[in-house]
Amino acid sequence: MIAVLDFGMGNIHSLLKAVSLYTDKFEFTSDLDKIRKADKIILPGDGHFDKAMENLNASGFSEVLKEHVAANKPLLGICIGYQVLFEDSDETSKKGQLIGGLGFIRGKIRKFEGKPSLTKVPHMGWNKLFEIKAKSTKLLKGIQNESFMYFIHSYRPVGVDRTDATANCRYYGESFPAVVEKGSVFGTQFHPEKSDKLGLQIIKNFIEL
Repeated sequence: MIAVLDFGMGNIHSLLKAVSLYTDKFEFTSDLDKIRKADKIILPGDGHFDKAMENLNASGFSEVLKEHVAANKPLLGICIGYQVLFEDSDETSKKGQLIGGLGFIRGKIRKFEGKPSLTKVPHMGWNKLFEIKAKSTKLLKGIQNESFMYFIHSYRPVGVDRTDATANCRYYGESFPAVVEKGSVFGTQFHPEKSDKLGLQIIKNFIEL
């Protein structure tokens, strides 16, 4: 069974619809027992890092996710679910403070810094994937370089190990990791469920792991 985690972050209707195209063995749930028993977990959502981690910690989900990964069971983080896979973020109303993440992937979540006169934040809309590591990726099987995916975010990971990033994207005058894969942990900064046929292929690839 695939558990799509209900932790109060954003609209997940399109994700549930996408998952249902490839399996009926899934549930959108906040039940800790069901999540513990899941073969795979999808961590979706839109919103702020600090609120996401507050919800995960308060509900006990953080510990369950760590147990899941320690058991080498697949986990897919999408958008804010991608960002919380990293060590910490400065996306908080508490000036000067950092909010700890799950720490599955080495890297920090920081706001885009570049030339505001050239581009806008948030990074919203269609953009291309580059430098896809075809030989090492499981999530991007069948996805070619320069494939378009749908993004909406103001923060991105920095200081990520090159071996963990299996695809990058370019925005705000820089390249940033758009997909990470480390052991049983997978993540996409973009929304595959909103990225047409190629995005749905990514959902399918995860389900078939």
